[in-house]
Amino acid sequence: MTDRIAQQYYEKYWQDGLADWSPIGIAISPFEQKLLVRWLRHGASVLDFGCGDGSHAAAFVQSRQCAYTGVDVSGHAVALCQAKGLEATRYSTDAALPFNSASFDNVLSFEVFEHLFDPEAALREILRVLIPQGSLIGSVPNAVCIADRALMISGRFSPGGSPATSLKAPWKDPHIRFFSNRTLLALLDHAGFRECRVFGTEFSLIDLPVLYKSRGIPRRLISAGSWPFARLGKWWPSLFSPRLYFTARK
Repeated sequence: MTDRIAQQYYEKYWQDGLADWSPIGIAISPFEQKLLVRWLRHGASVLDFGCGDGSHAAAFVQSRQCAYTGVDVSGHAVALCQAKGLEATRYSTDAALPFNSASFDNVLSFEVFEHLFDPEAALREILRVLIPQGSLIGSVPNAVCIADRALMISGRFSPGGSPATSLKAPWKDPHIRFFSNRTLLALLDHAGFRECRVFGTEFSLIDLPVLYKSRGIPRRLISAGSWPFARLGKWWPSLFSPRLYFTARK
């Protein structure tokens, strides 16, 4: 039942997007590239769990001569990957991953676990398909960053799934699980991972309520004025980083 519901939702999500926003074509960030440089050895076998259309990580993974495989609940997203020549397959969230145990050196999962009915079960499957000492690298939104705390004080809540739903229609938002630094580490630990670490990205005033709507010159000025505070996101990710990046070993 849960797989059928998820598949119906994410087929529409990848075909039509949400209002005037689409997840297609979201590129990898410089921070994510640096993280993968540290954790992906050349020639590794890599599973992209929740690969979407393959735009995010595939090209960078392949640039490091790694073997790339993607899985996603959406058949439409998988078809977009395959059209790019990527190896990808549809994954049922109600079933085991379609791979033998100890099949991959690394698993990537950027911005996925907040979408899942049962993220712990997904992590246990990821653990199974990783080789001994293999690593998981990924990210989730930080539900308790300073911007979200400010919204809560004002009586509003943002699930953070898309600009079209986060504040305008949160009941339609694709994010259904919410993580802080502490709960993310607890989830990874419960699933059986070890050496779990969380990293934050640089803080920007653009991440704050109202200011994120800025465009053009005002946006550039706000971004430029953020540099004195940028390292707060790395020093104190639980409060100042809008996204929590994590690494964990089998």
